[in-house]
Amino acid sequence: MKNGISTQVVYPFVVGIDVSKESMDVCMIEMVTQHQFTVCLTNTSEGYTKLKRWMKQHGNDDHEQTLFCMEHMGIYTQNLVKYLMSRGGKVWLESSLHIKRSIGLVRGKSDKIDSERIARFAMVHQRDAKLVKLTHPTLERLQYLMRLRARLLKSKQSQELAISETEHFDKKAANELKRLSKTALEGLAKSLKKVEDKMLEVIQMDREVRALYELITSVKCVGKVLATDLIVYTHGFTRMLDGKKLACYCGVAPFEYSSGTSIKGSPGTSSFANKVLKYHLHMAAMSAIRHCPELKEYYQRKREEGKGKMTILNAIRNKLLHRIVAVVKRGAPYQDRIVLKKGEMA
Repeated sequence: MKNGISTQVVYPFVVGIDVSKESMDVCMIEMVTQHQFTVCLTNTSEGYTKLKRWMKQHGNDDHEQTLFCMEHMGIYTQNLVKYLMSRGGKVWLESSLHIKRSIGLVRGKSDKIDSERIARFAMVHQRDAKLVKLTHPTLERLQYLMRLRARLLKSKQSQELAISETEHFDKKAANELKRLSKTALEGLAKSLKKVEDKMLEVIQMDREVRALYELITSVKCVGKVLATDLIVYTHGFTRMLDGKKLACYCGVAPFEYSSGTSIKGSPGTSSFANKVLKYHLHMAAMSAIRHCPELKEYYQRKREEGKGKMTILNAIRNKLLHRIVAVVKRGAPYQDRIVLKKGEMA
């Protein structure tokens, strides 16, 4: 124990890195003496080479015995993570919110201070480290295509919304906007189609991913976008192969809201979720209450019982997720249940 912090040593060295677009602030802690070293380097291949030399100067020449911890920063951490893992480094990507809340009340902020806080967090919680695994090339490619699709769709929806809102107040101006935007909107629609076709092509080229995709889309009302999202975010279902955990990750798991005898609210979902998956899952649920007889009947029955619309839709989102997990675990396509009317026999 040192400075009031009790740690169980798993790695001889712990490194916290605060990554930005152009730079990375690094803090390394030597676990036996708890000596701390800091440096600021460029977020480039040259900076990664200097990181290796800097670590060696301070007695650490073994990436395999080092835990590198950093916050999720998307493409900013991508090349660094690949470099560290290629040298055998153990990489832990953690949400900034989790790190912030685990540290408690803090004062002051800078990139150097943030790297030190990340390193201290990793030092204390190293036994709970969730190590990054090498990304499947197909999943990485699909993720790029998904991001491109999201940007194109956002641009298209933004333009269409502007026209729709203008039309409500000034139809003449809206017609002019339609005429001027026609070429751009048609171009965006064509690009979206090309991206979606490319996603399907990439899926078809990989036997394992294709098999997963076919299993997931066998669940009625689960489309290609939601199926691809789930495959990418679960790393081909090598993570979160559990309906409850996946529901929590997607933000559709209901949580109790109560305290003592004075506060007794209705169960609700958490805002800490993958918003992309939650949206696409919601769209699948909306489709299900229109096109899936069993879930349509379930929705209508619950509405007649007085349940709220969003409460029922959330239950349907959970049902779809559990069906998806079930077919993946079973390795067999989903079989529709037969909805019987009163008096009929199976």
